[in-house]
Amino acid sequence: MDQGLSVSYVRFQVMKRLIRFSFLMLFFYSITLCKPPELTNQCDPKSESYFTASIIRYLISDSSPSCLPGFPKPAIPIWGAHSEIPSLVQIMGMAIHDNKLYLGGTFSFLGPNTGGAAILNTSNGSLVDSSSCPYLDLLSNSNVAISDERGGFYLAGNFTHIQGVAKQSLVHINSNCKLDTNFDVGTGTGGADIRDLLLAGEKIYIAGSFSTWNGSPRGYLAAVNRYSGVLDTTWVANADATVEAIAADTDGLFVAGQFTSINGSGIGRLSKISYDTGTPDLSFSPNISAGAIRTIAMGKDASNNKVIYAGGSFTAVSPANARSFEMDGNMTAWNPAPNNLVNDIITVGTKVYLIGSFNLLGATTRNYFAAVDINGSIGNEDLQLIASDSIASIAEFGGKIYILGNFTSVFGKPRRHGFSVDPTNGELSDWDPKFSSSFSYPNGKIAFSSDGSKVLVPGSFSSVNVVERSGFGSIDLTTGKATEFNPQFTGSIRYLHVRDNLMYGGGLFTSVLNQSRTNFFILNLNTLSLEGPAPTFDSNVETITTDNQYIYVGGSFTNVAGSARAYIARLALTNGTVDSWNPTADSEVYSIIAKDDKIFVAGDFNNIGAAGTDFISSLDPTNGNNLLFPSSTLFPNANVNSIATYQNQFFIGGSFINIGGQTTSRFSSFDGTTGAYTHQLLSTDSDIATIAIGENGKGIVGGYFTTINGAPKPGFVFYDFLNKKILDNNFPSEGDVYRSFAFKNILYFGGRITQVNNRPMGGFSYTDLSSF
Repeated sequence: MDQGLSVSYVRFQVMKRLIRFSFLMLFFYSITLCKPPELTNQCDPKSESYFTASIIRYLISDSSPSCLPGFPKPAIPIWGAHSEIPSLVQIMGMAIHDNKLYLGGTFSFLGPNTGGAAILNTSNGSLVDSSSCPYLDLLSNSNVAISDERGGFYLAGNFTHIQGVAKQSLVHINSNCKLDTNFDVGTGTGGADIRDLLLAGEKIYIAGSFSTWNGSPRGYLAAVNRYSGVLDTTWVANADATVEAIAADTDGLFVAGQFTSINGSGIGRLSKISYDTGTPDLSFSPNISAGAIRTIAMGKDASNNKVIYAGGSFTAVSPANARSFEMDGNMTAWNPAPNNLVNDIITVGTKVYLIGSFNLLGATTRNYFAAVDINGSIGNEDLQLIASDSIASIAEFGGKIYILGNFTSVFGKPRRHGFSVDPTNGELSDWDPKFSSSFSYPNGKIAFSSDGSKVLVPGSFSSVNVVERSGFGSIDLTTGKATEFNPQFTGSIRYLHVRDNLMYGGGLFTSVLNQSRTNFFILNLNTLSLEGPAPTFDSNVETITTDNQYIYVGGSFTNVAGSARAYIARLALTNGTVDSWNPTADSEVYSIIAKDDKIFVAGDFNNIGAAGTDFISSLDPTNGNNLLFPSSTLFPNANVNSIATYQNQFFIGGSFINIGGQTTSRFSSFDGTTGAYTHQLLSTDSDIATIAIGENGKGIVGGYFTTINGAPKPGFVFYDFLNKKILDNNFPSEGDVYRSFAFKNILYFGGRITQVNNRPMGGFSYTDLSSF
């Protein structure tokens, strides 16, 4: 946001809060009118200075310690991690320093968690600020948006929730970007796609691949009331296959798609039907013999007669894929002859713009985009797209053409899956939204607000305005946005640990900040530069912790800086050199805790520190010998992935289902003094990967499970570690949780998380444990 916009935004917010606070002022003076205020003591609620200072704190949302009342700041959306394929995002390393959250794992971008629809500024493609226009938080995909002609939008596709509310298929977004809860279509399409919408009068006409609407039979077409969303039972236009597009004419609707008949008319693929009843107009009867139409647009021909342009994969006598039709259904002479599919068509003046998967129009080379005059002449317009590119949709607004698809550059300039261009001179505009994922048919049918300031973009992306970060980056928790830290990382981080001003990172990688580092690095967080020396580990690093003297590292390695170190090693805290301490495990170490006079270790081993102990034990910090604690005889029957401690109780999670023959499903605890186990604290249907506990004893148990105690609860559950019980403060989620940590009472957890509390998440989420 530039300085001018920032100043305007601040003024707007202050004015808004002043208006709201005026009610409080009137109330205050009504109860103090009979007595003059005391002027001397700011902390005296009866004084004028107390009142004035309280107003100032309210306007600036000040909640700092004071004798004055606090007014917390509105929550700021925290950016997430994203990728071209959202389900592939993994967060494996997490740490905090100087109010910045550092993330490591598998991802390509950092950006806001928008879900599959976003409201952007028409001028530059930036996401409209959430304080004035809340994110739509769509789960998960949308195809088409239209203006409601009153500053808001209708949005349709194949989704289940928006802004945390359960809504399917079609929703109304008010001009303030908030969901219109009075508009409700029930189950809508029941999970099938909506391909196109048209608002006309009091009705919204709907086309798609559905066969029912809110439980009532409807063949691929339906109409609902624009205010309530209630199905119009008097409008029935049953097609026999998917309807892809709708266009408005003065005396009826044109519909196009894969169908071969509507209401038994026998007119297929392109038909005209009544606004009032859905009855087909038999006077319009084009001769389309095969295939399907994907897109239609009203326009004029070279003689200024009204025609309808159509594109798709159809055959109309010969040739195919793009033709225009007169109002009786006869074909015109307009015949661009694209050699492959046409996805979308718009008309602008005397030009007809086609986009699709073609590369020839007749004998003229045009990759996926072409402009054809209404007399059939092919224009010189060329986006210089390459063979791997594709285009999904095209729209015109304000004299500019907006295009969405699968590309990363246009005219040799960076544009990630979206751009706009001035068709009169071919110049790119400043509209540069930078979507996390590409667009493919049928998504990407955009809509502009009635005042032209906003554009709603539907799609299957998870974020917009993304910044590139290859598996490692940081987010400023004050602004919620990515910092400038871009470490040019190569590989995958598995663990991050911060002590003082240094970050210790481990995983499977070869370089950081364009400097060679093999599976381990030390980063100075004050200077954002690497510290050395950094010993080379010959395989994965899975866990890192520190005490006052040493760095403890566990993983899959067997050699560190040329010295044999099997699965566990210790480095000097002062300079990172390998220490002589060498417990030698026989398999991987996944978790380490340095506590008092013991180094607790967990993993997939059966022998460590010169003694046979399965999957968990503790080591002497002096010589590395196995201390045979918590037990020398009772062991889990499978690997332990995580250890956490609170008030001398140690909690473990992993793959085990019993300890010493006693049933305990993947989660247990033992006493830090006696080693005595407490079994069967909870039951999961798959592995536990991570445990984290806040200062108040509340925290998380996360992993690969989908049920807790037999009830559905994917990925994580909040837990009271003091009283050893599951908390009631749990909400729906999707995705595995691999890593978690608590910073004071703020809990961060990450993995393959795609949604929490019915809102999209980019790999991780967080919650304030003090509210539990």
